[in-house]
Amino acid sequence: MIDGTRTGTPVLLFPGQSSRDPEMIDKLVAADPATAVLVDRASSVLGRDLRRHYRRANVDIFATNRDIQVGVFLANHLHLDALARAGVVARCSLGLSLGEYNHLVHVGAIAFEDALRVVDRRGSLFDAGPPGVTVSVFPIDAARLQAVIDATGVGDGAVIGLFNSPRQQVLSGERSAVEAVLARLEDEVFVEAVILDHRIPMHSPLFAPVAKALRPVLAAAPWRPPLGPYVPNVRGEVCAGAREATIVECLERHVHEPVRWQASVEAVAAALETPIFIEVGPRAVLTGMFGRGWNPGRAVNTDAPAWPAHLSELVEGVRRAVA
Repeated sequence: MIDGTRTGTPVLLFPGQSSRDPEMIDKLVAADPATAVLVDRASSVLGRDLRRHYRRANVDIFATNRDIQVGVFLANHLHLDALARAGVVARCSLGLSLGEYNHLVHVGAIAFEDALRVVDRRGSLFDAGPPGVTVSVFPIDAARLQAVIDATGVGDGAVIGLFNSPRQQVLSGERSAVEAVLARLEDEVFVEAVILDHRIPMHSPLFAPVAKALRPVLAAAPWRPPLGPYVPNVRGEVCAGAREATIVECLERHVHEPVRWQASVEAVAAALETPIFIEVGPRAVLTGMFGRGWNPGRAVNTDAPAWPAHLSELVEGVRRAVA
């Protein structure tokens, strides 16, 4: 059960690494001195000049998966901090894939600095993992996509790695197997395919060795009892009173098991009368999944080209909605 007001309850959504944007940190640092201080703090934690690295002019800004994960996790946290300083407080949150670490910071299960260290190591392990590919496919429902995968006969070579929404799924696995499924889809179903990662088969059985390597990193992290409900990707349900062992198990599993994002969002929405989903991070990938037959709640996002003005308007709108 989620505690909170029954009308107009803010729910924070933290995006994953497909939300990366070359301007995601640069523009926030330029607009907000407090944000620059946070980036410098993160630089001290990792021993890297993150402000220099995450400049839009850096052609190598996302050269590695480590850079992508650290960058998006940091950008999400900067948006969260700006939202909190503006007076928007939420008891409920959840995060897609990498965003689950931001969710765990938000609910008090781990400090920002400690989560940053885990994410940094996680990204390095992803870079060292088996090669593959991750591809978003839409519009198609999960049952239809699974039928095509089965008919292609690729076994675990290609799987649904993320059940994102009723109309969007993500294929992950060996490149040849994923390409075979995409070729069959092209012949049988009108869909659009977008490559999310050319090298990393996220949330597929292929990444089981990466999960195994990550487990001791997770086990060594200083976890705390969450102050709010935990919504793990691999379960797609709200877990009240989660313990350290549960968090470690779920974070390990979601490296090589499917992300059940649609089920996670619907589980939170079912517990609240009028949820207001606020996407906290770069771009608007998560709120962009809403609509066209899937409307779990009102959706807004913290990012926009004119960021400070947009944030002020969003904050005022949320205040009116929850009043």
